[in-house]
Formats: sequence, structure tokens, C-alpha cells
Amino acid sequence: MKFNLHNKQSNLAVPDGFYYVDQDNFYIANLNEPTVGNPEKYLYSDSATSCIIVVVEGKNTRGDPIVALAHLSRTERFETFFEIVENNFVGAVDVFAQGGNPANAQASQLNSETVLTWIQANRTSTVSSGAHWSITNVTLALGLGNPQEDNRGSYGIDLTLMTVSNDSFNLTMKDRDPTGGLQILYCVFGLKVSPIIRLHHRGTAFTEDEINRLVAMANLPENNWVGLLKKTQAEVLTLSSTPNCEVPWFYNEVRQGALYVKEHL
Repeated sequence: MKFNLHNKQSNLAVPDGFYYVDQDNFYIANLNEPTVGNPEKYLYSDSATSCIIVVVEGKNTRGDPIVALAHLSRTERFETFFEIVENNFVGAVDVFAQGGNPANAQASQLNSETVLTWIQANRTSTVSSGAHWSITNVTLALGLGNPQEDNRGSYGIDLTLMTVSNDSFNLTMKDRDPTGGLQILYCVFGLKVSPIIRLHHRGTAFTEDEINRLVAMANLPENNWVGLLKKTQAEVLTLSSTPNCEVPWFYNEVRQGALYVKEHL
């Protein structure tokens, strides 16, 4: 595995085989069994502020090389991803992570501590007897500063070169959220609906029941997402855990989510 962390601003064109993984989603690519019709060549996520983007590289029980990427925001979702890693990886595992910015934000600190505790609990130089997997190599970029500088909110892996980097790509709103607004409702309310929606697999459609529960939760008087359509950008930014460092498209994503609620009532 190679690693390329740089402070050059990039706005690259989307390559073939590009898989965008949105917040609180995960994806696992099997390099010996790429997806038919659109083989995975690049896994990527962005928009991370207090969130952390995690890349895990290793092998499965059959010895196939596999790579997982997740963009995680809350403890429950980190823990679910950790369980997915444990259930899918065997042997030596490399972990890369970037995010947890700005460092003084409470959510950033909690998320960084969650990742570091997991790594510490599972890290050894070799896989010990009785353990079926172990984190042997770690590369972290956590709590480095303003997430809107030096591509600190972007992270991905080129599967053709097996290189992790903070290169950023030129994406549209549809690229980031093909659901048309449901994605952000899931991020905000997925852990509040019953039963909860703990962690979503990138590219898997939400069920009709999940959609109904998320829309209903967003429409409760105490949430009133349709009412956000009348709010100013400054008022909408208060929904973020890092309102002073949020990505430029956050406001439009929230409005898209509010429109989704309005259209699905």
C-alpha cells in the first residue's frame, strides 16, 4: 500500500470505476471479483468535518484482496463498521483514516478517540494465535485543522495503484446524493427512527419502510424539516456539528432534504 497526503488543492475529473461513498455509508471492494459492468477502480468520500473517513485494506477468508471505505459520523456507526471489518477481514490489516476537524470540536474529539481506541485494541505487529485478524499498519491524519484547507475533508483509494490519498474530485450534487435528498435525512435521523438504521451500504436502495420512517421523523413538529426551506443559510448551518467549517454545498444538501420531505408527505 502507498500513501500520498499533500496540501495541493485538487479538483480532479471523475475517473472510470469511481465509487463515491457518502456520509454514514460503507463499501467493500473485492479486487478479485470486481462488480460486473462497472469494476471498482477508485473508492472516495468527501465533505468530512468532524466525521472520519476510514480505509481498511487486507484479505478475506478466501485470500481475496479486499478494501473497505466508510465515512463515519457517530459512535454507533463507527462500532457497526468495526464489526463489519471483523466479520470480513482475515490476517494482517492496514488502516488509513482522515478527518476529525476542527480538532477543538467536541464531535471531532469523540470520533478521533473512537478510532484510536479501536486501533489500539486490535493493533499488533503480527496476527497472534487465537485472533483471525489484526491491524498491523496505521496511517492517520486526524485533527489537523480547518477541514476546508489542504483537502482535509477528502479521502480515497486508487485501487489500480493501491494508493490512499486526499485528492479531491469535481462532483455534482447528484454524484454526492443520488437519492435526491433522502441521504441527509438518513444521516440526521437514521439513529433516531425505530428500528434504527445503523449503517448504510453504498449503492443499496433504502426500503419503502425506511423512507417512510425517515420522512415521518423529519416531519415531526420538533424537527420540522419542511420549515427549513424558509430558513437562512446561517440558520441552516446550525444543524452542523462544525457550522463555521462546513462544506459550501451543505446548505443546498439540507434544502434538498427538506424538499424531499415536502414531496413525500
